Amino acid sequence: MPIKPRNLSLTNSQAACLIALRHGNETKPSIAITAKLDMTKAATALAVLARLGLAKQNQTKRWHVTARGKICRYNAVPDRLHRGRDVPGIGGLRLLTLLDRPMRGGEIAEKLGITHQRVRQLIIKLHAQGYVRLGDRENISWMVMRASDKTRLLSRDEERVLSVIPREYVTDITKIRLVTRMPANKVMSIIEKLNISRLVETSNGLRGDQVYRITTEGLNHPQRARSARLAQELRLPVESDRINKVLSAISDSSALRIKDLSEMLQIPHQSTNALMQYLKRKHLVEKIGHDLHAPYALTEMGREALVEMTRRQAA
Repeated sequence: MPIKPRNLSLTNSQAACLIALRHGNETKPSIAITAKLDMTKAATALAVLARLGLAKQNQTKRWHVTARGKICRYNAVPDRLHRGRDVPGIGGLRLLTLLDRPMRGGEIAEKLGITHQRVRQLIIKLHAQGYVRLGDRENISWMVMRASDKTRLLSRDEERVLSVIPREYVTDITKIRLVTRMPANKVMSIIEKLNISRLVETSNGLRGDQVYRITTEGLNHPQRARSARLAQELRLPVESDRINKVLSAISDSSALRIKDLSEMLQIPHQSTNALMQYLKRKHLVEKIGHDLHAPYALTEMGREALVEMTRRQAA
């Protein structure tokens, strides 16, 4: 039968565990994290709370506060001091030495050559001692970093979006939405935050819409998943080899008249004229001067299109 003391007195550790239970924490690790205790101390405190009838464990090993535990009043007293309790052990020091940037628990286990369970125990203890902070208290191994590390941790959705944005080419909201399977408005909101944090850069695409590319800082962010499938590159406004030759010829000469371009590429004058009017409507070329036979030069959009066409041909 549970003990029913007249004047309930709990240690600070036991009180912290009771508060964690009252806030809905059910697993021993989450209780330890919330109470800022190591696993051993949390287990000891929970055992006392169970004997006092303030907490209980169900068949799935999850902890719950009892009806009495929800309403009881108590006095908190300091825990008995243990020498070296707040000093990292050898395992903790090895982990802190490794932790020169935010890392996932799996990477820590691999680099230190220890089990995932041992990594979790060390993380919880270092968290209780104030040496590390966590990206997700519900998933301790998801992301851990030194308490002094100023790196801004991303949410899981921000991490997903950042990881699919390419560096070698630009992409747009539609392509990002398709690979992340998120609504467009959510992707847009996340990209705005990533842009403010200088992890993603925004520019105007060849079609006049907003396009995105990951920055060097974003590329090196510890949460970017290197194995993620990238959002596809955009279709060019023009793609034929003939157009590529025309844009290249104009670029090499700075500006060309239709007559000269026709002779240079051995294209009928009428076809060349129709092609230039098409490129003009696409805002890829523009006339230099008002004369009827004035030469054509590439617009900024035309130069960007030529660079991208050249890059894709070389890839």
